[in-house]
Amino acid sequence: MEIENDRVLATLTVGEYKEVIGQVMDKRLKKKEEEHEYGFGLECIEKRYHVTKGTAQTYKNTFLKQAIMQHGRKIRVDLTLADKLYAHRNDVDPDAVLGDGSFK
Repeated sequence: MEIENDRVLATLTVGEYKEVIGQVMDKRLKKKEEEHEYGFGLECIEKRYHVTKGTAQTYKNTFLKQAIMQHGRKIRVDLTLADKLYAHRNDVDPDAVLGDGSFK
């Protein structure tokens, strides 16, 4: 169902409102359907990619930045995303990475 952008929200019927909300929720939920595998600590990166602790720290601070969530000393690694980033590690220009891990 397509509702015009200039239509007043108060004029929607309950059925139309449910349909619109359902479409919005379907779009948002589809992005998160993929199962993610998680690991914890630098040891997880060391074992996964067979590197030393220093190299794991470098990976964490550079191209794996998007896959890392750190609160204090606790580090959680999204291994599914990390594998994708690791596969393309040489394709990324280090100067193009922004502070939040996204690219220019």
